[in-house]
Amino acid sequence: MTIRRTRVAKRTCTTIICKKTVCKKAVSRKRVCKPIKIRRSAFRAVSGADQTILNGVFTKVRYQVEELDLNNEYNSATSTFRPKHNGIYSLFASVSFETITLTPVVMDLQIRINGVPRISDQENFTPRTGLIDAAGIIQLHARDRVEVFARATGENGDIQSGLATRFEGARIS
Repeated sequence: MTIRRTRVAKRTCTTIICKKTVCKKAVSRKRVCKPIKIRRSAFRAVSGADQTILNGVFTKVRYQVEELDLNNEYNSATSTFRPKHNGIYSLFASVSFETITLTPVVMDLQIRINGVPRISDQENFTPRTGLIDAAGIIQLHARDRVEVFARATGENGDIQSGLATRFEGARIS
């Protein structure tokens, strides 16, 4: 009687990183998966001071008072949102404005991603005061630069500070 030795293959573990999941191949060839924690992303800022906009010129809207920033992605000094993670984001911007005379005014509001208008609104106003907003859902990449610009055509105006002039957003996926 002879004893036959068989060679046993070594089993190794490898790490596979999937979207939102880390999987390890166990020795028994079953996958053990654990979710990766990605911090939630949301911000909200309002205007803290009145701001003049010139006739026919796009002006960056300042939202200096940061009310909420879950992942430290909003810079109140530059009024810029820069997400840390790729994802689908819901964005909203509004501007409350006032003109000096009763001249009709066309207001444009744009949410720009890396300098390119991606969400916008345009409205005609005949009274001295008005409110315009722009909102949408958009895919952002990590470190994209998100800013808000406004233009009044017909007359110079003032962007009013307060809760009606706000910029906010959140990652929804």
